[in-house]
Amino acid sequence: MIQTNLLAHGHSDLVTHVVYDFYGERLATCSADQRIKLFRRSNEGSWDLETEWKAHDAPILHLSFAHPLHGYLLASCSHDRTVRIWEEPSSSSSSSASPSAALQSATASASALANKEGRWMEKGVLSGMKGSVRDVEFGPADPGLGLRVASISTDSHLRIHLSLDPSLTDWSLAHDVHVPSLPVPGANEDGSNDDNAGGTTTAELATGGWGLSWCKEKWWGSVLACFAGTAPGVKIISLDPTPTTLLHLLPPSSSSSTASPLTTLSWAPNCGRSYHHLATGARDGSVRIWKVTPPNPDDEVGGGGRGSSWKGEVVAEFARGARIGMVDWNATGTVLTTSDDDGMIRIYKQTYAKEWKLMGKMTAEEQSDEVNGR
Repeated sequence: MIQTNLLAHGHSDLVTHVVYDFYGERLATCSADQRIKLFRRSNEGSWDLETEWKAHDAPILHLSFAHPLHGYLLASCSHDRTVRIWEEPSSSSSSSASPSAALQSATASASALANKEGRWMEKGVLSGMKGSVRDVEFGPADPGLGLRVASISTDSHLRIHLSLDPSLTDWSLAHDVHVPSLPVPGANEDGSNDDNAGGTTTAELATGGWGLSWCKEKWWGSVLACFAGTAPGVKIISLDPTPTTLLHLLPPSSSSSTASPLTTLSWAPNCGRSYHHLATGARDGSVRIWKVTPPNPDDEVGGGGRGSSWKGEVVAEFARGARIGMVDWNATGTVLTTSDDDGMIRIYKQTYAKEWKLMGKMTAEEQSDEVNGR
């Protein structure tokens, strides 16, 4: 594979996450320097810095763009135990429904200041977490459910915040779930499944992982997958009407006793398949692709397929190496990309024989002045 560009991000500390917008025309980066930078792709194919701003009071860990249906929104999470919602400022937007002149003036002044500094407007600060927030992701676009954002922190709580207010000034906590305490299918619901009710230990903070990923298919309702702490398993959770574990994905029995804590998770876009693909990465460098089969809709009783069981199996597992930092799917859920702490990016694709194969790998390389045209 050929490297076509090298992004000079300009952060003064470690870059912790990079994410594209829905159309792939913008790229957002965050860093331990507490800043967010936004780049736009030019007609010539280069990535030009569009704006940047200080977003948190501690290192920023993860970013997520909302679906364009909800406007141009960005969520960020940080070690400062907050999730912040940002909106692109627009000088052309008009005020609605005759508020007072003082409020109009204050809104206009704030918008003008944001544009002058290149800083997006802060639309919400979601707090109450008792640990650093490791992952954040907007829910799939669904006007009937409002704007949802999920986050998970080192207190092992999965939180779903909801806003039905078009101005995004009013946010409510829709769900607050302690993931390890949530019973798995077939387990007693008397708390015997709670393996971490006493809080997160120092060792778990050092070696554990916390992550989440929404199901992109709206047919099954509000469903997402998450993991927390040093447990090697993934819980698939239906949120409505009450949070319930639909499926607990555990490594095969041959490796479960030595399975490493997870570090990253991604739910593939469905694109009409009768099953789903999930990918997980672990601290020991292993990558697994799971095939998750929902119940037959004809047998489904109640929301989220609660009337019959979901099934999951590992369809591909790749060798161990450096710690996996990221797994992510392409727009159709047919190509998986992974990155690790050695700076190696690998691309996997399913063959016609239904086997997942390594299609290529690459590392970022510094370009010489001649290549950059200088």
